[in-house]
Amino acid sequence: MQDVSEPRAAFKVGNLRRDSLQQQIFDSLRDAIMSGVFRPGQVLSSRGLAEELGVSAMPVREALTRLTTEGAMENTSSRTTRLRVLSPLDFDEITAIRIEIEGMAAERAASELTDLDLANIRKLNADLTAAAKSGDADWYLKANAAFHAEIYKLSGWPLLLGMIERLWLMVGPSIRASVPDCAHMATSQSFHDQIMQALEARDGKQVRKAIVNDIRTAAKDIRAFLGADQDTPDKEA
Repeated sequence: MQDVSEPRAAFKVGNLRRDSLQQQIFDSLRDAIMSGVFRPGQVLSSRGLAEELGVSAMPVREALTRLTTEGAMENTSSRTTRLRVLSPLDFDEITAIRIEIEGMAAERAASELTDLDLANIRKLNADLTAAAKSGDADWYLKANAAFHAEIYKLSGWPLLLGMIERLWLMVGPSIRASVPDCAHMATSQSFHDQIMQALEARDGKQVRKAIVNDIRTAAKDIRAFLGADQDTPDKEA
């Protein structure tokens, strides 16, 4: 496994407020992990991140501890904290659960969304379409996460949403590691367009079907990568 000890330059935090510094750092790291900014096995140093953000190491360390509790990070024998590395079996379990609960959330969202919600999702899908056509994987992964998150949020069930977000925390780095090529993005976008059409029709069953097909199709590429990666000895960065 290649040396991935340095955080990606794409990770940024906006203007920081002292009253909720730790929460902002946690939220920013969480969003970055879910949208594939970091790779599996990448070491995140509390000191390095603190220097990059211009803050003390304590709130960063607390954020990394919370992310470890959430299952996104794991501690190593050398006392570093790295992004969780999924085994193929881990991934299979996560995918099976995602199919059920993301399908449920999407189907429910179809009956709950307003015209304003629909217009917002339409804009997100347009951004996702542009990202897919551009071949820019970073843009595509960020737009993909935003599109799915907005749909699931409309289910109106915060407990369900929390479950989905935790699974995305675990799988996000693996999506990054198997960065989709243009052909993959085009295939995936066809499912996103189907999701959009079903939402326009308020057809919950078709929304669920398109979401499930999207997850299953993407999972084949990710699963193949994870299986191949098991042959490479793991090295701590």
